[in-house]
Amino acid sequence: MSTIKRDKGLDNTLKVMKEGYLYTTNQRNRLGADNIFETRGLGGKRVLVLSGKKAAETFYDNDKIERKGTLPKRVVNTLFGKGAIHTTTGKKHIDRKALFMSLMTEGNLKHLRELTRNHWYMNTHRMEQMDQINIYRESIILLTKVGTKWAGVQAPEEKIEEIATDMDIMIDSFRGLGTAFKGYRSSVKARRRVEDWLEDQIIQTRKGKIFPPEGTALYEFAHWEDYLGNPMDSRLCAIDLMNTFRPLIAINRFVSFGLLAMHEFPVSREKINNEDDYAYMFSQEVRRFYPFVPFLPAKAKTDFHFDGHKVDKDTMLLLDIYGTMHREDVFENPNEFRPERFLDWDGSPFDLIPQGGGDYYTNHRCAGEWMTVIIMEETMKYFAGRITYDVPEQDLRVDLNSIPGYVKSGFVIENVKENLDRR
Repeated sequence: MSTIKRDKGLDNTLKVMKEGYLYTTNQRNRLGADNIFETRGLGGKRVLVLSGKKAAETFYDNDKIERKGTLPKRVVNTLFGKGAIHTTTGKKHIDRKALFMSLMTEGNLKHLRELTRNHWYMNTHRMEQMDQINIYRESIILLTKVGTKWAGVQAPEEKIEEIATDMDIMIDSFRGLGTAFKGYRSSVKARRRVEDWLEDQIIQTRKGKIFPPEGTALYEFAHWEDYLGNPMDSRLCAIDLMNTFRPLIAINRFVSFGLLAMHEFPVSREKINNEDDYAYMFSQEVRRFYPFVPFLPAKAKTDFHFDGHKVDKDTMLLLDIYGTMHREDVFENPNEFRPERFLDWDGSPFDLIPQGGGDYYTNHRCAGEWMTVIIMEETMKYFAGRITYDVPEQDLRVDLNSIPGYVKSGFVIENVKENLDRR
């Protein structure tokens, strides 16, 4: 049995953060290791990095892999929240995941589509009055309105920008992984403010003082009981309630990437307007092509073999998310932006994995992925056909060495006009 190739160093965390989304691909190429290599990080822990479609299949095999306790505390404390569904496993995870998935009804998803379409249209006049619009910033405010409305949460107009800012601080905290991140305290405080606000609404709903519509996240979470018949602790309930719409707000990154793609590949704008399902294919390609999640952690639940190598129980693992979606053996010509690749895509849960892979109900795949695609479709249709705008000179680079990834300028537009055919 061959030896697993190793990226030498006592702790490569700083190297990972320096090379960002390209670290895994760089090391695989340097070491000549197609699907697995060893590194050390987060205090010198031995970590096996798995890459490719077979790696994703292994990573989401619940008999082999354990996710509980593998997320860095800093990420839990800022991005997901203590006790969040992302930190659970086994029957508890499946029970809580069923609650999340119960929100994915046809009616709820249709409502989300309508909310997105209507909020962008109603935002047109505001953008027409602005000299310049930073899409990264504008979309996080708008998506906060959409997300809270969809979840049944009471969010006064004057509080929306504050909530949006706090959400952005939390999401951005991932960039401090393994470093002396100066914004950690502000991220924790931002999370505490949003948790306080949502816990109050959980308590008020349970007391019958506010009345969110049945079927909304607030209603269902406030009234849910676990498999033992116990209601969720109000603080934990607030944390997981936030996790129903926080991912929607993080889509602002995909929105700015989507407008960048339309700008750099202008033929896509015409196709979004004129071809059925092209907005769907375009949205999926944005999610595949641009950087979002770099990798995900887990550990071996038992001894098993992968790619001819033995993996011992309790070994720390990283699934190479970004690198897997940019492999030639997973997607043909992966470094080309080509939405048409999804015309005949088989819907595999192990190749297009920007928000995780595997089964929605039993694995840690993001329950909001369907919602992400819906929001992207409607947003791209709006910018492609409902308005016209100019793109001034700006820094449109996407730095793959920075986690999380951004369009450097946020993608700025100006001279927004409603696109009306008055003939």
